[in-house]
Amino acid sequence: MAVSLIRKTVRNHQYWYLIESRRVHGKPRIVWQRYLGKAEDLARKLQAVRESEVYEFGAVAAVLAVATRLGLEAIVDRYAGKRRQGVSVGRLILLAAINRVVSPKSKAQVGAWYDQTVLRRLWGIPATTFTSQAFWEAMDHLDEAKLQAIETEVARAAIDQFGIMVTALVYDGTNFATYLSTANPSELVRRGHNKQKRNDLRQVSLVLLTTAEDHVPLLHDTYPGNVPDPIEFARIVDKMRQRLDSLAVLGGGSDRITVVFDKGNPSKANFTTFADPTQAAGLSFVSSLVPRHHPDLAYRPLTDFHPVDDERWPGLLAFSTEKKVYGTTRRVVITYNPALAEGQWRGISLQQAKLEVGLGTLVERLSSPPGGVVRRRKTSRESAERYIQRLLTANREAGPLLAWQVAEGDAGQVRVSYHWDEAKIAELKNRRLGRTILFTDHMDWDDASVIAAYRSQGTLENAFRQMKDPRFVTVTPIFHWTDQKIRVHIAVCVMALLLASLLYREARQAGYDQGFDALMETLAGIRGVVDLPPEGTRERPRIRLSKRTPEQEQLFVSLGLSRFAPASR
Repeated sequence: MAVSLIRKTVRNHQYWYLIESRRVHGKPRIVWQRYLGKAEDLARKLQAVRESEVYEFGAVAAVLAVATRLGLEAIVDRYAGKRRQGVSVGRLILLAAINRVVSPKSKAQVGAWYDQTVLRRLWGIPATTFTSQAFWEAMDHLDEAKLQAIETEVARAAIDQFGIMVTALVYDGTNFATYLSTANPSELVRRGHNKQKRNDLRQVSLVLLTTAEDHVPLLHDTYPGNVPDPIEFARIVDKMRQRLDSLAVLGGGSDRITVVFDKGNPSKANFTTFADPTQAAGLSFVSSLVPRHHPDLAYRPLTDFHPVDDERWPGLLAFSTEKKVYGTTRRVVITYNPALAEGQWRGISLQQAKLEVGLGTLVERLSSPPGGVVRRRKTSRESAERYIQRLLTANREAGPLLAWQVAEGDAGQVRVSYHWDEAKIAELKNRRLGRTILFTDHMDWDDASVIAAYRSQGTLENAFRQMKDPRFVTVTPIFHWTDQKIRVHIAVCVMALLLASLLYREARQAGYDQGFDALMETLAGIRGVVDLPPEGTRERPRIRLSKRTPEQEQLFVSLGLSRFAPASR
């Protein structure tokens, strides 16, 4: 193939063409040509260097496609009502949710972000419309009852439109640190045990009920940061049942829904309410027990255990039995995981090292200085014991393994002696580490089914990690100062989690095999490009998409993003 630039003279005028020549039957022939114009036309085109603008397309369009399929904007507007002027509440909430998934910003920054995305070209709304005040006014339209109604409708749409399965659900909670001052009178933001070790800050707590597969949220509840998990569990049981009933998924018999939750949630009183067959029709459970409350189960010798499924869980052993738990006979499965035991022992070993350092410091303080010079300040026996007790409290897992003694000599000199109790260490390794006690009302399930159900909690733990990831679907920082605004903010974040979960589910069904963060980064690489014409010309801007990799092209097609592409508008 040969492509050439040639000049033709027609009626004393010279014109330029781009041609392609090939040999046809052994002779050179022009098989393609394109008219380029006169020389001055070519010069003008070469001098007209275009500038380009780039905007976000792929990730934003993918989340918008999911939200559109759910009808999220219309659902919010149905319950929120109309604003006095401006953009609807539904569109503002939709924009906030999309932003949370793709590139979390404060409400003051969302407008500037929106201006650099495909949404401005799709919606045609000026970026100056999306101010903090507009979002705050929209949030004022949503009280707790409306948020629950919206969440129910969105969950129903997810089930209907995406075929979400609700036969197995996972329940768990977490909390988020805030920067609200102590003087703020919030009832939601309180001091409590923070799971990110930020006990210096006030926090707000959140529980989620999600599908075991894909962690699609069906119910959330925002509650004060100082409320213990069992109290919240007792309070939300009725909400859980009502939500599932309103979704028309609560059945009986073989259609019973299994809810998975860990040992930190139920107490005897609230678990009895949950498991009461007259109150919890259609609900089954898989949960765990605190080992120290059931020593007869926790201390079973490993010789009683058997392998479960070496292909799925290499090295995992189990022992099953029946026992009366909370007044009712249940199926109990005790598991031993060598990897878990190893990790637990590593943690205890670190605490042992800390205790060694602390005790070494105390011994050095109590020893006489070189030359026999007596210290002016003496450490009393009582203060030495208090010091050791503080060390043991700070390292509570390793503390019971330490044998120690504080003695006072005739001259008043305090001495400390200690050693590790090898018998207790052996018992710990052989009887306690690596064990988890599971129980369920599925009396006919085998060990593998119970274990697989309980391990599905990992999907919700992944969701909580995602909600604390500053890049995508994050909750913090919370730039709101009233309980009502905080509730709406977290509800929007849960909507964002639902959109993200459904998007990732769609991508995986289309063959995508990497993580969610990688998915968002891959989609973000699909950019929109606006080629701007030279100043002073009448040419229109040309809008196109950036070149896509094969992986991006597959996602572009499977997620239906062509509907938002420039050529289709």
